[in-house]
Amino acid sequence: MTRRPEPGTSRAGRRGGGLLSTAAALGGCTVLSRLLGLARDAATAWLLGAGPVADALTAAMRLPHILRRMLAEGSLSMSLTARLAGRDDADEAAAVLRALAWRLGAALLAACVLAAVLAQPLMRLLAPGLPPAGAALAGELLRACLPYVPAAGLAGLCMAVLHAREHFLVPALSPVLFNICVLTAALLAVACGADMRQTALALALGMSGGGCAQWLLQQAAAARLLRRSRPRRGGRSSARAALPSREAWRLLAQLPSGALAAAAPQLAMLAAMWPASLAGEGNMAALYYAERLLELPLGLVGACLGMAALPPLSRLAHAGRWRDFALLRDASLRWAVRLSLPAAAGLAAVSAPLVDCLLGHGAFDANAVRLTAWAVLAYVPCLPACAVSRCLLSACHAVGRRRRAAMTGLLAPLLTLAAGLLLTRELAVPLRGAGAAAAASLALWVQTGLLWRLGHRDAPRGGRWRALRFCVLQALVAGLVGLAASGVCLLTAALPAWERLSLSIAAGLLIWPPALLLVRDRDICRLGRRLLRRNDDSRASL
Repeated sequence: MTRRPEPGTSRAGRRGGGLLSTAAALGGCTVLSRLLGLARDAATAWLLGAGPVADALTAAMRLPHILRRMLAEGSLSMSLTARLAGRDDADEAAAVLRALAWRLGAALLAACVLAAVLAQPLMRLLAPGLPPAGAALAGELLRACLPYVPAAGLAGLCMAVLHAREHFLVPALSPVLFNICVLTAALLAVACGADMRQTALALALGMSGGGCAQWLLQQAAAARLLRRSRPRRGGRSSARAALPSREAWRLLAQLPSGALAAAAPQLAMLAAMWPASLAGEGNMAALYYAERLLELPLGLVGACLGMAALPPLSRLAHAGRWRDFALLRDASLRWAVRLSLPAAAGLAAVSAPLVDCLLGHGAFDANAVRLTAWAVLAYVPCLPACAVSRCLLSACHAVGRRRRAAMTGLLAPLLTLAAGLLLTRELAVPLRGAGAAAAASLALWVQTGLLWRLGHRDAPRGGRWRALRFCVLQALVAGLVGLAASGVCLLTAALPAWERLSLSIAAGLLIWPPALLLVRDRDICRLGRRLLRRNDDSRASL
């Protein structure tokens, strides 16, 4: 994944070939990290279940996770990637990395010290439904998680340098180290015979250790890449560029403008924690596990496409090639819709056996399985919204529309909080946690619609009708996938959960390609013709 494709050509922009191949390679790395993440979450559910200790741990992990999205996966990484993409000056990239590293590290360290002092009031603010003992435990666990925050910020700097040069492998595999550290902490807790509180503390410390491991790995890769990229003159590196202090602080000042839009899903889910904490014991943990199950399809679709699209979009915008820019942007959006809608339909169809298979063990009882399955169903609608919004955010960052995109992200947590409080008050007790998740899904769709309007306000009316027709056809394909998966799930109700889940997923995957051909999907038909032509050429050469 270190090659440099030519996304600026019209053919690549029209067909998304380079984009799709890069996203597919990233998806392979993401599968490994997400599977380890599922193993980590399954271990947490087995050890802690969905009781008060699990509620305290998930409440404590919320803030570090949100800051990771803002820094490593959001504003900082996207802004710097957009700035450095297409510029071959390795000295400039090294100057940016040096100038920002100590400033950002010092700022985040000071914020962590302040958060450690105010840990218990923060937990009472974010989760007012926690009992006093639960809030005290959440404060202790938050202090153990806080070292993860500066590590995530510094990892975001290194990620931006690697992504700008289209080196995606190390950033994509770095979550593997994080998951291994947390799983190791869980195994040590089991080996030592720790109780639930001690196990939760071990998992929180494992999170901090995993964040440091991610940073050190990406720091080493970025330093090696920059040394290799510098031209040599007489056996020595070229003069090192300097980044003025004012310019470094200006780059850091861009954080809030992009963080709101990039972290809108996490901010909405953070806001959902407030009404979920008032919905009863176990609902916060159920929401957390549902979000983790959503991470696998979301990481494979939205994150990979948005990550792969940002560097070429930035280069095209920098060169003023707006026609190719629009072609590549639209190709990424089409693939986001094409992949996310069937994934959402399939996830909804297999939500109950999926939760039962992956989490329904140990302390995770039948009530926890039921609460989490309802939360998964309520979160499913936000999967296409998150996938499309990641591609739209890449386009906004490429053209420098960070502030306008930030205004769309500001509505997500506010709307989630208002709708969540309303739904948790009106719904029956078993569905109140799912009501908070449904509020987050609604808010993220509103944000996606605003981002779409921001990026396509100058589009011709004919193009809008074609986009609407495409979405309707893809919704039909997703419906067929969901019907196939749910039908097999119902017909195999007497089988064990693992067999039901496997057969249902296989049915959905098998029906998807014929469904795409049934609606005459242009990109799929074109891709099939290209593969057939390549196969014929290879046979002719033999």
